[in-house]
Amino acid sequence: MGSIAPPDHDARVTAVRARLDDVTGGEPGPDELALLVRLLRAFAVRAPEAAEQVITLLSSGSEDLRDRAHALKGSAANIGAAGLSALCASIEQDARAGVRPDPVATAEMLRAETAAVLRAVTEVADAYEERRTRYR
Repeated sequence: MGSIAPPDHDARVTAVRARLDDVTGGEPGPDELALLVRLLRAFAVRAPEAAEQVITLLSSGSEDLRDRAHALKGSAANIGAAGLSALCASIEQDARAGVRPDPVATAEMLRAETAAVLRAVTEVADAYEERRTRYR
């Protein structure tokens, strides 16, 4: 598995906001903000379990590893979490090639990146929720 330099917190927050600005055109109204908050909060709930499923499969040698890494890669990309998406893409590519990365090191990287993304996603969701309440 290749080396992936993770972005810092501010870069993660900026990337998530930029991706969501692409989706909304940059000026979401209250209904769009509510939808974005739900999207981000749903990601924050589901991503840790998805990451743990990938981690479990790293050691098992299961063919499901490729599919689970692919699913988390897509979810992360959809919200602008490029570092997490890239890490999952690397895991997926290795699995497709029949290469099993070091499960301990990969698990550490995946847990750390997932946690960092969750902090960024939560910050953006909180900011969008605050903006949405100003419309009321």
